[in-house]
Amino acid sequence: MKTRLLLLCLLALGGIQLVSAQGFVVHKSDGTLSVFSTAEVEHLSMISEEESYILGTWHLGFWKHGTDVIRFDGTEYMTFAGSTLHWGGKGGAPDVYSVKYYPRNGYFLARNTKKSETLRWYVARQTEKLLILKDGDAYRYFYRSKEEAQNAQMELDPPSHKETDNISTILRYATGKTHSTVTPMGKHFENRHQTTDEDRAWLLDPDNEPDMVADLTVWRKKTVTLYPYGDPVPADVNQHAIGDCCAMAVFASMAYLYPDFIKSIITDNADGTYTIKMYDPQGLPIDVCVSSKILCDSSRNIGQVTGKNNAVTWATILEKAMMKWETLYQVDGVEGIGTEHVAPLFTGDGDSYAFSPNSLYTSELKLLIEYSLGQGNITVGGFNVDDLLCGKLKTVTGHAFTFMLSNDENSIFAMRNPWGIEDVDGVLEIPDERTTVQTIDVRVVSPGAAAPYLREDLKPYTPPHFIRRSTDLGVSPRLLNRHITHPHSLELW
Repeated sequence: MKTRLLLLCLLALGGIQLVSAQGFVVHKSDGTLSVFSTAEVEHLSMISEEESYILGTWHLGFWKHGTDVIRFDGTEYMTFAGSTLHWGGKGGAPDVYSVKYYPRNGYFLARNTKKSETLRWYVARQTEKLLILKDGDAYRYFYRSKEEAQNAQMELDPPSHKETDNISTILRYATGKTHSTVTPMGKHFENRHQTTDEDRAWLLDPDNEPDMVADLTVWRKKTVTLYPYGDPVPADVNQHAIGDCCAMAVFASMAYLYPDFIKSIITDNADGTYTIKMYDPQGLPIDVCVSSKILCDSSRNIGQVTGKNNAVTWATILEKAMMKWETLYQVDGVEGIGTEHVAPLFTGDGDSYAFSPNSLYTSELKLLIEYSLGQGNITVGGFNVDDLLCGKLKTVTGHAFTFMLSNDENSIFAMRNPWGIEDVDGVLEIPDERTTVQTIDVRVVSPGAAAPYLREDLKPYTPPHFIRRSTDLGVSPRLLNRHITHPHSLELW
């Protein structure tokens, strides 16, 4: 660590000079100078080798524990000044610790007598620009400046297996399998309520509706335009006030892969009601009938999913059918419902598998997505790091996206945000960059009854033309802020 004893070395070599008793000039090894007025300098400290294992100010960019990652904006920082550590940026004055280093063992002890707190942190990695400190099983990633912390993209270790282009080998690395020998709907639906004749009658009565979903209690009759663009398209899926992003990502995937299947399961009864073909927990066909009354807030703004310009579409009708299904069977509730728990309600097949972030190499993940979509599998995933730029849009955590092929030759695939943001309709173009790719997880669900309807020639998604209006509904603040207010929540909203 002698190379890091900058202050000590410069003092010994005369590198810090008193200039007319007005200030100090620090001559750095790279040839640059730093000048400090005497009015700015309280005192100078000689730092010994034992006190200089870490030097300078480091700004927090990431916190990581297992696959959980929280991104910070660089405001929080640690300043190491010899035997003293200042931990600031958390509000109020910085906390001051006395520090003792153990360089041979790679850790330091920091004590704060006022808080009766002792930190024992290991230095997992240290370069000129990156400092990773390990606290138990958690890691903190620090950078040299606030700007570097804001712009940083966390680097993780590569997957432990040897990279392959064999899809059969890649599929062996899958986890979270949901296949069940009890019901085709998947493990989650085992030993659930069995449908009675009374249940079937209740499901067929369009006047039977949930009392409340996501704090919304007002039902208003709306004009329904099932297919604004002639066929179901992902643009018909724009989430507003209900935290069921996985369901919305599943709907967009169904529209992308097999729009004719959606048409086959919805019957317009020509009386303001719609009958949807669904499946009960045992995988048996059921019919669910809903009216054109749509769940709204107290201002009569639609809270459910809509198409562009607030159009009530097939997606709104399927969401209402899902809410009615959940009201009867009470398996999950609507908000936070998982991808593999939504898809089988409409396809009758809950067989699925998953890949966690950083479990596949970039080439393997690209191959998996192309293979999965080619097989007609509903393919949904998300990110564990916020604010990474992917084309025109940024990543969001605690949220589900639909995988698609990409129109961008520089992207490995696309992922659509069901918020339907901007003129790109929520489509993130995923760059061939490890720092972004390693943050992605995947859930793949079998298509079940939708399989025969798969598009023959699947192409990248091109959003239909639409004109935005000032009255268009956006995403509710509750949903926008959830990934910030609930950073450790496992539910996707």
